[in-house]
Amino acid sequence: MLSFSHGRILKSIQELTSGANRWPEDFRPEVDFLRQFGDATLAIDGAPPPEGKNQVGFIGRDPASGRSFANVFGTLPARKGKTKYKVVCFFTGDNEYAEHAARLRSTLERFGVDHEFKEINSMGAWELNCAYKAKFILECWGNSDVPVVWIDADATIEANPSLFQSVNADFGVHKWHGKTNDEQGWQFASGTLYFGKSENARKLLEQWILRCEADPATWDQEHLCSAWCDVSSVISLKTVWLPRSYLQISDAREFVSPVIKHWQASRVSKADGRALNVSARTYTEDGIQDRLKNRLWRTVEEGFWIAEGTRHIKPEIGTDFPEGFDVRAALRKSIGDKFPVLEVGCGVGRIASLFDKNEYLGVDINPNAIAQARRSLPGHNLRITDHGLQYPDAPAALIYTVLLHVSDEAIGPLLSEVVKRRERVIIAELMDTRWRRDGSPPVFNRNAEDYILIMAKLGFTFSAYEKYAYERYENQGRPQDTRITFLRFDRL
Repeated sequence: MLSFSHGRILKSIQELTSGANRWPEDFRPEVDFLRQFGDATLAIDGAPPPEGKNQVGFIGRDPASGRSFANVFGTLPARKGKTKYKVVCFFTGDNEYAEHAARLRSTLERFGVDHEFKEINSMGAWELNCAYKAKFILECWGNSDVPVVWIDADATIEANPSLFQSVNADFGVHKWHGKTNDEQGWQFASGTLYFGKSENARKLLEQWILRCEADPATWDQEHLCSAWCDVSSVISLKTVWLPRSYLQISDAREFVSPVIKHWQASRVSKADGRALNVSARTYTEDGIQDRLKNRLWRTVEEGFWIAEGTRHIKPEIGTDFPEGFDVRAALRKSIGDKFPVLEVGCGVGRIASLFDKNEYLGVDINPNAIAQARRSLPGHNLRITDHGLQYPDAPAALIYTVLLHVSDEAIGPLLSEVVKRRERVIIAELMDTRWRRDGSPPVFNRNAEDYILIMAKLGFTFSAYEKYAYERYENQGRPQDTRITFLRFDRL
């Protein structure tokens, strides 16, 4: 039986497919995907899940029709299908992974699973090897006529992975929780992955590659989760959540007999110095809940900037300073002795170029911008950020001509995260609400008083300000204030 819930609405498959109660028109294209699940319920636009049912699938947004996303609750396909698939894997041949890969290959052959392995040279660190994963999978996917399944080289096949013969989806991944069998996980686990032969699957792989190459120090599964949100926010990506048995960690509790077991050889690489030893990113509680419940956390504004690449970043050249005043001196005056400074919304690295690499950290939601910034400033600490990730520690935070792109609904939650563990915050903008406009993208200029009130509620006092004539607008006869206002706030 298949049903859907939107708010408090629940309907059975018999009702939805008969007479006036047919399947909702905007979900009809997804019926083939939904039919594979047993006793399924479709919860639209974040509706509460039905009691006692697990997440088994997800359908992304369809902006063209205005249709929202939906979680699928129920059971995974129980019958053995006949769909062909291929397992792909690479391994580093100059260390213990060669032996692990040989063991995985033998277990695949035991169950007659088609596979393709590739030996590579180590790229110098465990994280960098993992960052290559997305690119390798896309290469294999492009050369294959059937869906591909990635399995880490340090895994073994314990039982026939027949689920892959039944899955009808663009993408499949397990969400790890590590606690109880009844508790839904939230972290993407990239040791076992399924990619269907669809255009949507290709788009997900390409977005994953973009993120991995822009910020190789971030773990690949974290990039995969963000790429999944990028793509699911703008297309109807169809996802199956793989069961725990398809990604059983060797020393974790077993709730059911494992199908694929992972032996965690990476722990040796991390322990003996063959890794960058960059810690996993820290998530806020809101970030965890968004990922747990598959609430697409990409805002409209974030989606715009990610989709547009660097086309709307002004100025277009990262080293151009059309302001007409000494931006470096102005920034240093506001920052004072609070270094290193964290710039939120660093873009292509224009402001970063004004600081020594030891004085500066930069984050941005746009992987295209971070990729360009890293090419220009290879020694600087530049990272992709995302909703629900804690910002890096630094005594001061700088937000330079960024908040005009943040809506009134999002400004409070954003600043409440930025100010955590901060002694000083500098906000620099064209501050005059007469600059506001709709459009693509819209702009949300505010008055200085608006920021002073917001920051006061967050425990910061207004301590200094400066105004600098913006040469680009100064002689145009505009009614708005054409000066950039620098506001400095210090923690009470």
